[in-house]
Amino acid sequence: MNKRNKSPHLSAFIRINQKYHPILFLLMLFYSVQTYGQKESKIISPASVENQLESDAEDKGKTSLWNALDSVDDAKNKFYDKSGFIVNMDYNSQIMGATSAVNNNIGASGVFRVYGKWNMIRNKKGTSEGGLVFKFENRHRYTENALREYGPIDIGFAGFMQSVYNDQRWRMTNLYWRQSFNNNKVVFYAGFVDVTDWADVHAAASPWTSFNNILFATGSGTMGGMFPDGSMGAMLNVWLNDNVYLVGSMIDINGQATQFWKSFDTFFNKFETLKTFEIGYTPGMKSAFLKNVHATIWQVDASEIIGTKSGYGIIGSASWLIGNKFMPFVRGGWAKDGGSFYEASVSAGFTYNIMGPNTLGVGLNWNRPSESTFGQKLRDQYVSEIFYKFKLTHHTEITPSVQLVANPALNMNTDFTSVFGLRFRAFL
Repeated sequence: MNKRNKSPHLSAFIRINQKYHPILFLLMLFYSVQTYGQKESKIISPASVENQLESDAEDKGKTSLWNALDSVDDAKNKFYDKSGFIVNMDYNSQIMGATSAVNNNIGASGVFRVYGKWNMIRNKKGTSEGGLVFKFENRHRYTENALREYGPIDIGFAGFMQSVYNDQRWRMTNLYWRQSFNNNKVVFYAGFVDVTDWADVHAAASPWTSFNNILFATGSGTMGGMFPDGSMGAMLNVWLNDNVYLVGSMIDINGQATQFWKSFDTFFNKFETLKTFEIGYTPGMKSAFLKNVHATIWQVDASEIIGTKSGYGIIGSASWLIGNKFMPFVRGGWAKDGGSFYEASVSAGFTYNIMGPNTLGVGLNWNRPSESTFGQKLRDQYVSEIFYKFKLTHHTEITPSVQLVANPALNMNTDFTSVFGLRFRAFL
């Protein structure tokens, strides 16, 4: 957060000794694997490097105006086929304006990203592969407060109205080895990872291309709002059969994306970690991302560096594609301490054409801010977000949005505020 801003309500944002053997469940998970021969299926976030690369590569229609860029795409894909290496970059810019605020009405930020992968191990059948996945970024603000801080500091909202547009400047979000076996029936990550790439995954849970508010992302905001989105750790995902999958992970809770090399020290010496375990069901592996029901449990140690208590929680999610475009969802979570923004949170809504170039999203949420995190009992908040993302060209997209907030918990001067947003993304 922007350290220049002081507030008794916000001091809790900078404050999650239960020590047990978290590696045990990863070992148990691995030995329970059964192998199947279906097509590969990935249980990872739409914001992950792999899914972002695939989304960028989708042919949404060639245009004469951007013919040169389309040619670059073709050249990159041919190089990837030969070498296993591909890299993309994008620039993201967003502005928000509120009808009622405790500080600034306007907030704006930008993020430059370079992301890609280098598959060094690929068997002839293409059923197994291994390689490096990387993403580094420059996150910066245009206004006094970046959009990540805009919600709590300027609007008085208990939480993040945009969770990734901060002012950390240069940072390493991903630098890890990804290994898959048997057409992605077993997938393992190890290195500098982002827990939101696999925990409580949802097709519309990308703050880069869909909902902005953290309430519609991982755990509906109940799984530690201050957890790092770049930290040393590991993840193991296995399919038990065509319909059931398991995901287990552990990350360093003290990781810093701006100083990623320090995670080796904090992970192995302090060993204050976040552990997650998820079980999910889907009617078929090909539809795992769009027809999905899962439950996730998590536990986090107390952190001396962040100044937060140990805690734990449970998350549930159900999303189901009806027809080819309409996908309703119900998601929620409950947490006990652990630096979570909310003690309880429930979200419901739908997206239309989530896999297409133009997407509509509508979400509703009720949440109860955590007394443990904020230091006092705050009133319940009610939030709605509506966005519409559409392609301007093959390489550019724009997303207008509106967030309606009843009872902003850190702003006692109003019972309602509207926040209008406009997000732009250009990628190559």
